[in-house]
Amino acid sequence: MDRKTGALLGALTADAAAMGLHWLYDQRRIAEIAGAEPEFRAPNAADFLGPDGKSLGYFAHGGKRPGEPSHYGAQMMAMAASLARAGAYDAEDYARAFREAFGPGGSWTGYIDRPTRAVLIAMDGAAEGAPLSACGADDAQLPALSKLPPLLVRHHGEAGLAAMVESAVRVTNDRDDAADWGAAFAAMLAAALEGAAPADCAAAARGVSARIDAQAEAALARREETPEAAAAGFGLHCQLEVAFPVILHILGGSGDFASAARANIRAGGDSCGRAIPLGAILGACFAGDEARGVPADWLSRVSVPGALAALF
Repeated sequence: MDRKTGALLGALTADAAAMGLHWLYDQRRIAEIAGAEPEFRAPNAADFLGPDGKSLGYFAHGGKRPGEPSHYGAQMMAMAASLARAGAYDAEDYARAFREAFGPGGSWTGYIDRPTRAVLIAMDGAAEGAPLSACGADDAQLPALSKLPPLLVRHHGEAGLAAMVESAVRVTNDRDDAADWGAAFAAMLAAALEGAAPADCAAAARGVSARIDAQAEAALARREETPEAAAAGFGLHCQLEVAFPVILHILGGSGDFASAARANIRAGGDSCGRAIPLGAILGACFAGDEARGVPADWLSRVSVPGALAALF
């Protein structure tokens, strides 16, 4: 497996592995019901209830089966479908692919998050002939990053990639800080595709903005903490303001794909949202390493869409 294939399969697999416990915010509950191997758990509403019957998170994926992607994985597939159709990144074609996936009658069946709904509403209200790629939401949550691995693999090392990344982020998340986090993830995955170790990939995020530099420092300051403790300190929700330093912290201590993916799930909260960038970077870092890469039995649990496989 080469590094590009590792990045794509890593992102796909890490997302699917986290889906069953996605948005369960109680770390003790996760440990109680899932133990040391929380991956590929079937979504179960009872898992999200405490002893008093109160909700411990948001149960979003009822009816999904282990190995299926979350809506984050579906966003990645929309980008892959556009790249397969257009042959290269095209903002308007990607916007159409996004609408074809998540709009009425689209290919995605399942939960749709707030920024995705906002984009679809804006697209539906756009004037005839207006670009759909200009309908991005005023939002800086993790969907800003989830579409990027296919784009970064397809155009790795090419001139103009930075502009493509910003454009792709803004199709759904039209904010300057979201674009900055997209640029930081692009730098991290580029480092992984060039053979850098996970901690060095985390360091590659520096230099994009003062905000991200501060997050990198905060992640480094917590390096002696477990991922679960660090995540609880930063926050577990969907905003990149809290999610990105959790990603950096897990990367900084990663020795293999499976352990890092499990740590991400055990941390709780928006584990699927964090899983896409984490899985892509770690899948590239450990590509070809049977002991530390994406486990073969995990890969056997997921279905690889043809549009994604075409990028291998």
